[in-house]
Amino acid sequence: MSKKSYEFDTRYSDVEQGLEERKNRIKTICFKTCSKCGEIKSIFKFSLDKRNLDDRIGVCKVCRGRESLEYYYQNRDKILIRNKEYQDKKDRSVYFKDYRREHEERLKKLAASWYRKNKKAIKKRNLQYYEEHKEACQAIRGLWREKNKEKIKKYNQEYKAKV
Repeated sequence: MSKKSYEFDTRYSDVEQGLEERKNRIKTICFKTCSKCGEIKSIFKFSLDKRNLDDRIGVCKVCRGRESLEYYYQNRDKILIRNKEYQDKKDRSVYFKDYRREHEERLKKLAASWYRKNKKAIKKRNLQYYEEHKEACQAIRGLWREKNKEKIKKYNQEYKAKV
């Protein structure tokens, strides 16, 4: 049977419908509704949680922050006491001292590799600090020179001997 001029080709409507479904899927992937405030927000406004299907927590970061602040102010004394007890435990400090002593070489290697990776950022941060606190840095340097005159003199003599 031949197609009449007023009939539409259904293939195009299927394609358009598929595109529309795809757009809706992308929209649901990129946005999520907060279960606390009910607002639709970008998926990046939610913390990661691998236990959920979309790998995100149901409450947005703003609402979670508000909840944690409310909890803190309602239970401030209890939290401060618990933190103080944790800090006063001697077992942890002994454990970490032993760990640092036993793994000294490994920790030095890790620190050195971290420094190499972040060298530019560290230098930039230090330079920025120096520019903001120039007078204080110069005063501290002057005090150090006054206290270590002998050390500086010895270093200079050794350096001249090498050259």
